[in-house]
Amino acid sequence: MLVKNIIKVLLITIIITYQSCKSSRKNIVLDNFEYKNFKDSVYTTADKITAVDTNNIFDNNEFTPSIDSLDTLLMQMDTLLKRDLLFSENKDTLLKYWKKKDTFTIEEKKHLNENVKILDSFLVYNKTPDSVDCKGKDCLLYAEINKQTQQLLLYIEGKLVDTFLVSTGISKYDTPNLNLKPSGPVFAKYTSKKFPGGNYKGLGNMPYAVFLRGGYAIHGTTTGNFAKLGTKASHGCIRLHPTNAKIFSELVKKVGLKDTWVTIKDSIPN
Repeated sequence: MLVKNIIKVLLITIIITYQSCKSSRKNIVLDNFEYKNFKDSVYTTADKITAVDTNNIFDNNEFTPSIDSLDTLLMQMDTLLKRDLLFSENKDTLLKYWKKKDTFTIEEKKHLNENVKILDSFLVYNKTPDSVDCKGKDCLLYAEINKQTQQLLLYIEGKLVDTFLVSTGISKYDTPNLNLKPSGPVFAKYTSKKFPGGNYKGLGNMPYAVFLRGGYAIHGTTTGNFAKLGTKASHGCIRLHPTNAKIFSELVKKVGLKDTWVTIKDSIPN
């Protein structure tokens, strides 16, 4: 009897400790976090959409998530990014181009460095942790994508904080139903001015992509597709307005992939 009581006490202690650690972990990650303030700051710093932003590789026939290899795409991007980075850092070469062409801005150089680091890390490890620390709405960040209503419902710590219009895949390229922790990588917008002709098969303009699995990603779309948001229009990925895509990707980076969960269904009951 004494042994049983000791075991019960130990089990209760372990459960209380686990719940306490779980709760404190959330408080530490999102300490003093206010979604409205966060969203306002993103809108304030949102990139201006220009006429150059007319197309990206996720919106055309160059890349179909269900068919094409993400690894091949990422290797092409890795090569392109490093060539751009070398170009941007070569002062002698830049001096020659300044007279005739645009140069890289400080912000673009920052994105170049960030994207190269992200790709290098992802291509080396290329896997998310096997352990599942959370699932669904138990995760700090949770996104429900309803293919019937073409909406993304955004939850933080289990509370609905926002709703975004999306475009999922048309019938031929239907977005698969998914229930997972995103694999990554996560990219900020990247603009190439050099290789080739300022835009490499659409990769020159890549608004805030969060890869979910394989070639499927949640990403910002381009100006010509804004009117289509709220309807099925993509080749399988989930399109968002670039500003909303930035909000989502910045949240993912803030809480981490391990505390993010995405559910995609044909219809999600209220």
